[in-house]
Amino acid sequence: MTVRLTLLGTVVALAIGIVGAPGRMRPRSVFGRIVTVYVEIVRGTPQILQLFLIFFGLTQVRIDLSPDQAAFVWIALYGGGYATEVFRAGLEGVDRGQHEAADALGLRPWRAMLRVVIPQAVAVVLPPLTSFLVLQLKASSLLFTIGAAGIMYEAQLGVNTTSHPGVLYAMAAVAFLVLNLPLTRLGAYLERRVAVYR
Repeated sequence: MTVRLTLLGTVVALAIGIVGAPGRMRPRSVFGRIVTVYVEIVRGTPQILQLFLIFFGLTQVRIDLSPDQAAFVWIALYGGGYATEVFRAGLEGVDRGQHEAADALGLRPWRAMLRVVIPQAVAVVLPPLTSFLVLQLKASSLLFTIGAAGIMYEAQLGVNTTSHPGVLYAMAAVAFLVLNLPLTRLGAYLERRVAVYR
């Protein structure tokens, strides 16, 4: 359940980031201001508070989400704020001269974006994007506080019935390590593969 919620929420978060990044690059537009407020709320408030506002706060306006639904919404919205900044940094990390060179070669804007800008932006984005995925997985450890299924939820259930809580928490730590280590290795491999575009 930890993997499922993290993957589904992160896919939506990445989609939010892709849509939101252009808005962050135009902060004076209406859309840019909305995205900026959203990103600042996500970055400026504690994760646990955001999770509680979604799960408990929405009941005040008669929106009752199950723990798993609230967990998914939070992972998507929380991750979306950070993904927006990651993609913004990637697009802004491509030298302006690259845009001008593509224009001088007569490439249409969409082709310049696909052939010139995005490959270089991927090289800039990949290291922080890998860290983002790891952080998303670690953030899922908070979901047990609202009763959402996952590694920490199962560990907490076990703690309530055993006199050796340290062992269960150590097992939860190992589980997170087992999930995160392949991500970091994959990130290092992909970073080497796209280094040619830097």
